[in-house]
Amino acid sequence: MFATTLGDSVSKQELVFEDYLFVFETVMCVRHTEIDLGQHVTIESLTALLSEARLRFLHAKGIKGINSDNQGLIIDTLQLVILSRIRVCEELLFEVGVEPIYDNGGSIVIKITRMHTGEVVAKARQHFRNYDFNLNKVIKHDNTTKEALYPHLFRL
Repeated sequence: MFATTLGDSVSKQELVFEDYLFVFETVMCVRHTEIDLGQHVTIESLTALLSEARLRFLHAKGIKGINSDNQGLIIDTLQLVILSRIRVCEELLFEVGVEPIYDNGGSIVIKITRMHTGEVVAKARQHFRNYDFNLNKVIKHDNTTKEALYPHLFRL
């Protein structure tokens, strides 16, 4: 009899995204401070690059980190699949999009490719929620945020 552990099922998960989800692109170069002794990007540095790509995307959509009501988006789950090692000085293309959102959250999806070869090196999904820092709790997304992240739902 075979038993499946959580680690086994998580390690075999794939992240599959439809191309139409990606609506924003940004390019970043891997710096020397982001690598380990093997000359590859560390997981911590890759996570920071994903955060930077997400913040650039949100800024382009007009979404501030925290609004005047002391509310903002927080990430509560990160899924990351690394398909190929990333080396120092590589230029990476980050394609960013949003999966369909609901009142209490949604997911930002990111695909990372090497600029010079087009090879996909990593994929990520960041689940986000709207958070009220005054009330210290998760709240529903307002229509302004929903419209900025998923504008075609609001066009008639």
